[in-house]
Amino acid sequence: MYKEYPTFYNFETLEYDRKSRFDDPYLSVDEVLEKHTRMIEEYAKKYLSGPIPEHHKYKEVGSGESIDDRPEMLRLLKAIENPKIKAIIVVDVQRLSRGDLEDAGRLIKLLRYTNTFVITPYKTYDLRDEFDRDAFERELKRGNEYLNYFKKISLRGKLDSVREGNYIGSVPPYGFNRIIKENGKKICHTLEERKDQADVVRLIFEWYCNGDIGATAICRKLESMHIKTPGGKDCWKSGMIFSILENIHYIGCVRWDWRKTIKIIKDQEIKEMRPKAKIGEYLIFNGKHDGIVSEELFNRAKEVRGNRHRARTDTTLKNPLSGVLICKACGGKMGYNTYRRKGVEYAKPRVMCHNQVHCKTGSAIYEEVLERVCDSLSEIIDDFEVRVENQKDDSSKLHADLIERLEKKLADLEIKEKLQWEAKHHPDPDERMPTHIFKDLNEKLLKERAEINEALCDAKDAMPEPIDYRKRAVTFRETLEIIKDPDIDASIKNMHLKDIIEKIEYTRPPNVKITNENKGELGYAKLGRKNMFHSEPFEITIFIK
Repeated sequence: MYKEYPTFYNFETLEYDRKSRFDDPYLSVDEVLEKHTRMIEEYAKKYLSGPIPEHHKYKEVGSGESIDDRPEMLRLLKAIENPKIKAIIVVDVQRLSRGDLEDAGRLIKLLRYTNTFVITPYKTYDLRDEFDRDAFERELKRGNEYLNYFKKISLRGKLDSVREGNYIGSVPPYGFNRIIKENGKKICHTLEERKDQADVVRLIFEWYCNGDIGATAICRKLESMHIKTPGGKDCWKSGMIFSILENIHYIGCVRWDWRKTIKIIKDQEIKEMRPKAKIGEYLIFNGKHDGIVSEELFNRAKEVRGNRHRARTDTTLKNPLSGVLICKACGGKMGYNTYRRKGVEYAKPRVMCHNQVHCKTGSAIYEEVLERVCDSLSEIIDDFEVRVENQKDDSSKLHADLIERLEKKLADLEIKEKLQWEAKHHPDPDERMPTHIFKDLNEKLLKERAEINEALCDAKDAMPEPIDYRKRAVTFRETLEIIKDPDIDASIKNMHLKDIIEKIEYTRPPNVKITNENKGELGYAKLGRKNMFHSEPFEITIFIK
């Protein structure tokens, strides 16, 4: 039996276009999206009231399995909450999602309960209808099955390519350029030495193996020579040096599964990780490119690093502010430094930026910083309690008042409209409102009601979440008590801090060296390091969640 669908208009329909890895690789992003737009425009001209307005078009590039990986899709799903939006138009259903059953269920639920139709050039789906919903779900499942099949074929093809010695990465390692070689009709990607960077790689290996200096000292030497990092920055870090020293591409090899994506469950959510594989856990093949360093020098670097490695006897967390305290100057995380000699502490622990050599942020005694954090938390708790006493939540109250006023206006308009219709159909012809006057008044009323409805939807969308200051005060007070308790483990304190705090920004001017010239000007000052002092106190700013 033929199913009747409501009439849709361009101003109440959203368009969604997406280019994925399944599209023709010889077509550019613009060409694919333009092709989809043209198909939809032809359909809209024929069956809707005209082309979809530009502000109703959502376009993106990507093949993310999850809806959460696609920002434009998330924006579109937020937009359909507006009751004025009646439908989404796409080239085919699978453009909306090729994710798993969880993603499909989420999408169906949102479309079903917002009463949003899905229009394609071939079929219109009403998710409230059982048969349409079943057909829609089957289309999504087919898309997910094809995605999994394509991934399996793609991985097999990539592994075969690596076995042949090709470089399949999109970004070449430091010291190389990524080039294309033709072997008959076959095209493959490989690496070619980049002279300026390759010389730097050789220097790093030589310094590390024969110069008896560590990664940090190599970083300072490279910076003094004004050599840019692989990312084009001025600041080298020891992790970059070690990545170069262990990269087998520099001896003419390629690798597979060195950083395989794995999924773990954390806090009842699936998280993706790409840890470095250990030796023996990934495959190595001879590459089609020439190496930059000799295999002997590469193995010598591994041997030197093994000899220099010092295992930490105690890896338990000591700093409750770990990952929370951030350097305002550079955005890096502040470290916790202890000062011991032969097992004896000769100075108090300090917090110090890991990037201090560049940002010049002064360090501070850890106990003083923690005390300042506790004082700031106490002030925040006092503010919460004041708000509880005054029942103050300004932003929520203002929005609630606005929504209430708009709803009252709508109610008044409904009464006004009812009175107009009664006047037009008055039993006494002499008292009846003339048709032309009724028409003008009714048009103005409908226009005003549409504007108020739109303003009401916007106000409800922008409505901030109400804040329970009483509950927040209790949570912050519990956290403060935990931080002050010396018997509670630092890792537990850190967990509670991260629950309530987004970050703590730390700032302090750089240390000043004491000399004979400035000794008189400085007067008495607290020494930070030997012959150094801090000219100004540190400052912290707490950003709560």
